[in-house]
Amino acid sequence: MSETRTGLKKEYVRVRCKEWRCNSMADGRSYGGNQSWFNDPGDGAIAPLGCGLISCADILLYKTGRTDISQEDYMAFVRSLNRGMLKVRRKLGVNGISMALGMRPRLKEHGLKYSVSWGFSGGKLLERITSMIENDIPVCIAVGPVICKKENRGEYGVHFYTRLRSESYELPRWRRSGKVRDHYVTVTGVYTSPNAAWLEISSWGEKYYISWDEYLAYRKLKRTFFSNILYIR
Repeated sequence: MSETRTGLKKEYVRVRCKEWRCNSMADGRSYGGNQSWFNDPGDGAIAPLGCGLISCADILLYKTGRTDISQEDYMAFVRSLNRGMLKVRRKLGVNGISMALGMRPRLKEHGLKYSVSWGFSGGKLLERITSMIENDIPVCIAVGPVICKKENRGEYGVHFYTRLRSESYELPRWRRSGKVRDHYVTVTGVYTSPNAAWLEISSWGEKYYISWDEYLAYRKLKRTFFSNILYIR
């Protein structure tokens, strides 16, 4: 049976890059931002730990209508956000509670009167994600951290997939790494069928998909409340 997609009302943030090229989009423009672009000495820990900052930046750009943007302007915007509660801290990045506190004034600056909090309820996660997408709000979601022996870390996390026209999913050819954990991504759509649900996401400037069943299994296994969403309503 065919899937049903719930998606954002407008095109998502697409960054025009001079050298970097997106693998998952036919036109080569990014699908959201990419933390690995930030390698200047003044960028601090954005490249290794800035996934939460990137998600917040993309949400703000989308909600203010700046979805077609040059890489130069995109990077200047992200750097302008990298202070206060949204600053990327070395070894820590940005946690969900700090993102909620940092996003409230940023949204208010643009006349966007939203309530922002870090979610804690597991049972309402998919319902809240779908509701935000229906209200044209991208969703920052965390694949939370895992605490275990270093040699066992690769066993935990979720896979990032690509979607085929046949409504099936496969691991992308360009990704060398396996499961993903301790990472924020941005949900731009939800695919549902009677037997499954998939999240359409932006991460590292690419469009990927996460199996909802796989995400829930990881969340249950590690019992981390940081595997949750930035709840904007």
